[in-house]
Amino acid sequence: MTIDVDALFRERLQRHLAELVRYGQYMANGGVLMVAVFLCGLLAYYYPNLVKAIPAWFPVPYALALVLAIFITRSPHRTFLLEADLIFLTPAETKMARYFQKTQVYNFVVQSIGLFLVLLLFLPLYQGTIGASGAQVWLYWGVPFVLKGWNVYISWTVLRLPGKQQGAAFSMGRFGLTYFLLAWMLTEGGFLAYQRVPYGAILWMGLLIWFHIRLLQIPKKHAYQWYQLLEMENGLRLRFYQIANQFRDVPSLQQRVKPRKWLMWIAGLIPYRQENAGRVLFLKTFLRSGDLAGMYIRLLVISSLLIIMLPGPLAQIAVTVLFFFMSASQLKGIGSQARHHSRASLLPINEHQQTSAASWVRRVLLGFQVVVNMVLAFV
Repeated sequence: MTIDVDALFRERLQRHLAELVRYGQYMANGGVLMVAVFLCGLLAYYYPNLVKAIPAWFPVPYALALVLAIFITRSPHRTFLLEADLIFLTPAETKMARYFQKTQVYNFVVQSIGLFLVLLLFLPLYQGTIGASGAQVWLYWGVPFVLKGWNVYISWTVLRLPGKQQGAAFSMGRFGLTYFLLAWMLTEGGFLAYQRVPYGAILWMGLLIWFHIRLLQIPKKHAYQWYQLLEMENGLRLRFYQIANQFRDVPSLQQRVKPRKWLMWIAGLIPYRQENAGRVLFLKTFLRSGDLAGMYIRLLVISSLLIIMLPGPLAQIAVTVLFFFMSASQLKGIGSQARHHSRASLLPINEHQQTSAASWVRRVLLGFQVVVNMVLAFV
């Protein structure tokens, strides 16, 4: 079977970038850019005070190594695979190595952009608390990117394993080795060192050699797990569609429903009456949704953390108001989400009652968010 993998990759990448630019414009026009600029300005204004508020006993190098290790170890892979590829590309698996090499380069570049922003965010903290300068700053910028490339390569190799438990074990190994090196670097060689002897570095080298010996056996024993690669690609594509769907209807979006039985007691608090049927429907639909509920919880957690960290009532009020409007814009889809699935037509309520019930659920959720934020602001 003859296949031009270079042309195939260019075509898939161009299609992905066109989609990314199109929905990115929708999100920018929806106010995301202005919100991001406002949050960056607010954080930049209060950032020096936050750094000074860190107590002297707090282990900044180890905490920073932990945060960076989590971010660096997480290495999802976009492969731009489609369902039809399971039929048409699997016969040419031996010729797909160059295609997947290009996808690895793409993933490294995209993930390195996020890593650069994270390093830029923590640079004042690193210099202000540790006092690093000169060669140590160059290591701060260089080592994480080397580790990111290493993690992308290792995680791609491990995706050949058929069992997820084996993959999880290698992921834990990647995280441990990544944290090990970052902690050793950020402490200027003081991590697991005794009398200037870098026992930690020696141990890390030994573990790294053993890890790669185990890793080299994977390509010899296992082929590409096409179903697993397709599942990961669909999951990443769905996540992007879910974010874009908050600003623009995405026709190809398939809603995911999660049971979340541990949250269903909340709907049980509504009195059991016929006029409350719409409220129960929309609240349960929201609690089981994979996008709306997740987005609402993330906004609630982020706003709460900002209110706890930011000093001064003006900044806390600004965060409360800003995230209130952000949540309100996201929760507009509560009523339409249930109507698109035709569940509301099964209930003995008219359209006016449906609209009223959806508005009631939105008011309750927004009110709960405001109460939580205000309580944290006055504590």
